[in-house]
Amino acid sequence: MSAATGALAADLRGVRVRHGRVELLHGVDVRCPRGRIGFLVGRNGSGRSTVLATLAGLVRPHQGRVLVAGRDVTSLAAHRRAALGVVLVPARRAVFATLTVAETLGLSGPPERAADRFPELTPLFGRRCTELSGGQQQLIALARALLADPALLLLDEPERGLAPGVVARLRRLLTDRALAGHAVLLTARTLPPWAPDDALVHVLERGRLVWLGEAGELRRS
Repeated sequence: MSAATGALAADLRGVRVRHGRVELLHGVDVRCPRGRIGFLVGRNGSGRSTVLATLAGLVRPHQGRVLVAGRDVTSLAAHRRAALGVVLVPARRAVFATLTVAETLGLSGPPERAADRFPELTPLFGRRCTELSGGQQQLIALARALLADPALLLLDEPERGLAPGVVARLRRLLTDRALAGHAVLLTARTLPPWAPDDALVHVLERGRLVWLGEAGELRRS
């Protein structure tokens, strides 16, 4: 499938983002097609996390537009975008200090459904999230995001700190989501070997989009 075809769950158009006097994104275009996994590839400081934060509404561009399902949401707050089905799991652990694991998962749906995917969570249900290891907190954040069944799932280096068996299951779940018609966008320093050949890859360098195409094309080049 061409990068230009297929309905878009969300996209950035000519987005520029500043932090103080420093411009972090320089007119970046990003596409999130339904039914495909996408990757933002680049080194630390390339702008990957800023792109996700801009799509989720945590950062507002000073130029350009953010669209969700064709609707201009550039001025829409993060919680309003979440209501439209945009969910972000940041690289830092996205858990609530005062809630137990079961209570945290319950914000998105029945905790038992999350445990069906990740049985490792069941013994942790009664514990507070902040009592757990960084990898366990990451798993809780990912499980909660999947439980919400978002139209667009944004993941910032989601495999960090996870056990190999959990990583393998997560990859299958993300692939299944794409096959079911949802959009998934992940960040990575380099294109991972498991990325499907039709995954849409955005390569970023210092806040600029320097390459856009499919994973198979990038591998051949």
